[in-house]
Amino acid sequence: MLLFSVVVVASFLCLGAGFPHGAPSIACKGMVPGHLPTVTSGTNPFRFNLSSNAYKPGETIQGTLYAPGQMFKGFLIEVGAENDVSSEETAVGEFINLDASIEKHVCGTAAVTHINNNEKSSVSFTWKASPDAKGTLYVRATVVQQFFPSRYWLGAFSVPLNPSK
Repeated sequence: MLLFSVVVVASFLCLGAGFPHGAPSIACKGMVPGHLPTVTSGTNPFRFNLSSNAYKPGETIQGTLYAPGQMFKGFLIEVGAENDVSSEETAVGEFINLDASIEKHVCGTAAVTHINNNEKSSVSFTWKASPDAKGTLYVRATVVQQFFPSRYWLGAFSVPLNPSK
């Protein structure tokens, strides 16, 4: 019985830690962080501020993920078609010139995540459109506000990024 109690307590401690060093590789598909239990409701408060609403292959766009008056601990950001977050193959472009609080994700250079679980009010990034980028794209994110009980937001989307002519 004592061994069972120790295992149960250790399991909850692991869940409480979440993923402090970035989103796990399983999050590449569907952008779901895998935290349990989950308590998320209401309107997603997270938004993007972008330097442009249009892109050209090879050019960059600066962006910031934020929510007025809200803090968060983790994130996974990628760029792709709005309605397709089903696999890492749908993300396009790459994130470059990353600051010390961001790293390229195990999904590849087309996604970025947090490197620690410190509270953040915003995170800034630079995205470079790939040579084969086409169609309307969106910057999209999953944002974790707390790890236990888990509170995260799926589907923070930017305004449409349309190809420049």
